[in-house]
Amino acid sequence: MDEGTSLIKSHLYDACQDACRSNPDKLFSQEDLMELGVVPPKDVKTLLQIIQLLTSERLLAPVHLHNSLAWRLRSKADAAKYKQLNTEDQRLVYEIIDLAGAEGAWQQDIKKRLNMQDNALRKALKELESKRFIQQFTTVENATKKMWIKTGLQPSARATGGPWFTDQYLDEAFIEVLQSVVMRLIKEKGSYRSTGERGAARSVSPVLPKKGVIRGGMSEAAIKSKKRSAAAMSRDDAAPANVSASGPRGAVRIPLPAGHMDYPTTEEITESLVESKIAKGQPLKTEHVQELINILVWENRIEEVKMGHRVGYRAVRISKQNPDYVKIDSEDFWEPRTNGLTTVPCGKCPVFELCEEGGPVWAGGCEYFDKWLA
Repeated sequence: MDEGTSLIKSHLYDACQDACRSNPDKLFSQEDLMELGVVPPKDVKTLLQIIQLLTSERLLAPVHLHNSLAWRLRSKADAAKYKQLNTEDQRLVYEIIDLAGAEGAWQQDIKKRLNMQDNALRKALKELESKRFIQQFTTVENATKKMWIKTGLQPSARATGGPWFTDQYLDEAFIEVLQSVVMRLIKEKGSYRSTGERGAARSVSPVLPKKGVIRGGMSEAAIKSKKRSAAAMSRDDAAPANVSASGPRGAVRIPLPAGHMDYPTTEEITESLVESKIAKGQPLKTEHVQELINILVWENRIEEVKMGHRVGYRAVRISKQNPDYVKIDSEDFWEPRTNGLTTVPCGKCPVFELCEEGGPVWAGGCEYFDKWLA
């Protein structure tokens, strides 16, 4: 190799290092290497010669894509490890494990790709392990698989299950705790908590007569229905007319008005979880929190809300979807648990005794019916 070729090889490797600073896993196609501006334009022969030299020195690792070939940059420290391997079997086995990266390589897959005998493969793996080049690990998909990975490299979340698995077992308790925290964050920021406190007492409608002020005798219909007369009603102990028969209402969650643009997003929820330090040291990322949110959406406990180019989340009326999620007296019940029979105005009408056809109060002119049917 002449001095010019060696200089181009060195400059091309340095240019690839600069291009990989923002993306260490970047793949280089032949066009990408040509665009680096090191090799003379359209000099494909020189480029292929330099690629061959870098590949033979293990500084470039070939990667087969669907219909083309690309190369991944390898550090000089990793390339130097190949020089410490004694046999070709060790180099071939280590190269497969090296290219597998964080996903790791299955022992049976290595055997199949190299068409190697069991004894030779086990011997090569044992030598690599003794030199601390590789280490064995197990996946959550199949604990009986013998997987190999480079020493010092952490297995991917796909292999270990990410933060949802502890010692290769699904941590259901941890998932439920995080789901409850995510649900609480969405409810607190995605709805309004009404404590049920009211201002001044409601004024009584002037159309409806007050109890005990009607004068005159009873009608024939009132006598047959055995309703009390107005005189008898006026003798009752005084009671406030505006007190609800159902008693004071507790705290409930009320939906925010239409057009609200401050619903919590996945990024905001992730930031809150990280700040709360509830993840037991697990590195929670946005994609992990998105998995929890997707489950809550699938369970119909929350729903997406479009906010321009962003997507937020708000709680739905889970009491009407699946009451098993919350207690009956929980504030998650945005409306009291009622049905058509218990909400009919006649059941809690303050002037029920005065209601009759043709009387001062009757169903045809009842303002409570208008509100109920609205």
